[in-house]
Amino acid sequence: MNRTMSSSPRERDVDVVVIGAGISGLATAKCLLDDGFKVTVIERSGDIGGLWTFRENDYGVMRFTHINVSKHNYCFSDFPFPDDVPDYPHNKDMAKYIKDYATHFDLQNHIKFFTKVKRLEKTEDDKWRVYCQKMEKDGVTQKESSDEDETITARYVAIATGHHASPVVPMFRGEDTFTGKVLHSVKYKDVVTNGMEGKRVLIIGIGNSAVDVAVNCASQGRCKSVYLSTRSGAWVVPNYLFGVPTDMYACRAFFWIPWKVGSTIFENIVRMISGDPKKWNLNPKMRLLQTQPTVSPCLIHHIQRHDISVVPNVQSIDGSTVTFVNGQSADFDFIVKCTGYKIDLPFLSEELKRTILDEDSNSIKLYKNVFNPEIGHSLAFIGFAQPASGGLLSMSEIQARWFTELCRGRCSLPTPMTMKEDILEDEKKVRSRYYHSNRHTIQKDPILYNDDISAKFGAKPELLKNPTLAWRLLLGACGTYQWRLQGPNSWSGAKNAVLKVPLTAMWHYTGVAVLMLAAVWLLYILSFVF
Repeated sequence: MNRTMSSSPRERDVDVVVIGAGISGLATAKCLLDDGFKVTVIERSGDIGGLWTFRENDYGVMRFTHINVSKHNYCFSDFPFPDDVPDYPHNKDMAKYIKDYATHFDLQNHIKFFTKVKRLEKTEDDKWRVYCQKMEKDGVTQKESSDEDETITARYVAIATGHHASPVVPMFRGEDTFTGKVLHSVKYKDVVTNGMEGKRVLIIGIGNSAVDVAVNCASQGRCKSVYLSTRSGAWVVPNYLFGVPTDMYACRAFFWIPWKVGSTIFENIVRMISGDPKKWNLNPKMRLLQTQPTVSPCLIHHIQRHDISVVPNVQSIDGSTVTFVNGQSADFDFIVKCTGYKIDLPFLSEELKRTILDEDSNSIKLYKNVFNPEIGHSLAFIGFAQPASGGLLSMSEIQARWFTELCRGRCSLPTPMTMKEDILEDEKKVRSRYYHSNRHTIQKDPILYNDDISAKFGAKPELLKNPTLAWRLLLGACGTYQWRLQGPNSWSGAKNAVLKVPLTAMWHYTGVAVLMLAAVWLLYILSFVF
């Protein structure tokens, strides 16, 4: 039950408050502790890891979820996964890895568990006051006792609650007549737990969660029918291309190619491996590199076997019957809406929320997705980006390191006017590049983004300073470790970790061919000189 904050709560001061003990919050706390800050992390639940900690009755991954980014691109930059963990770890591997990281760097002692931020406000002396409320063991129910309230005052605050915060739940015409059960994917654990075995299931959406649910229903649930309804279609990319994790193909040299040319290259590779997506009714309305790809090793396999049927958007619902916009209809017992999430910051005042967030478009008014020009670096938003390839963790960690450097005064932000101009320019780039959708408003390419941010505090990997890694830095993904090669809090193991990251044969031999052609051209020119 909600209640008013105590008029005389317990109070204390720290240097920095970090809100959220997921991967972004933990990375932020570790970076701040490295530089000697007094840090308190506030976490509403009783465990760390955020969505990567499976919970039976709360927000988190599905029971069967594997990450869809390889472990080299989804790890802390100075704490690699063990070698025996598979390329695409299961969520249990992720949860253990995150706990090992927190233990190794002694982060748990700085976390207040079962504590929720009720309100965040700026004080007259330019500090932040964080009003906290103790929670029950379920991490959802607020405790009744008023003496459990606490106020923390800090010079700096980092919000690391994530952009997958509040489910988006569209309503369809006639949905109130549906005789079965409707749920959002946030409530989906697995086909058995949700009682969907042997049932007729409709999944709405075609992002990674939707595909995971559909495959789980088809392979484990012995469902009578599994339909996947998509409004805009999708390019479905396999986990591996030519035996190498797909995200290993993102590299600096690739980003020199115009994105439409790069998209053509990868579209043709996908067609070679899986066939034209139109053949499987996937019908993407966008180019492959105009959207966050849907990654699945087995969706098309199940479509080919008629275990899963792909249909267009829902037109209407009447009882158990769902009619689609192409006139096709079918009966269902369950509808699972895998329709995404929106940014939600309920502890901000309405004025502060308007300054930072456009709730209608799900866009944020933040310089480089981290700082608001009107507020400055005292309030940071960590992890509020959507990676176009690779994982969010590398981006969150770079943001956290930048935040730490700013708090220490070793670098500074541009003027508010310059930051506002950069935000507008960035919005134009996103609109011109990505398919128009609320899911793409904060889309970034991790390598380009991390290079941009790390250059501001001296951590961008430089070829001249790393000559033995130059080939890999140009043509390889290099993992998260590359941003620990130099700069503040660099890591002595970064070079060896980079060398362990697979270098794709495609880019390696393409690079060799380009060098050979350049050499031949140079010899041809010199033949006229001499």
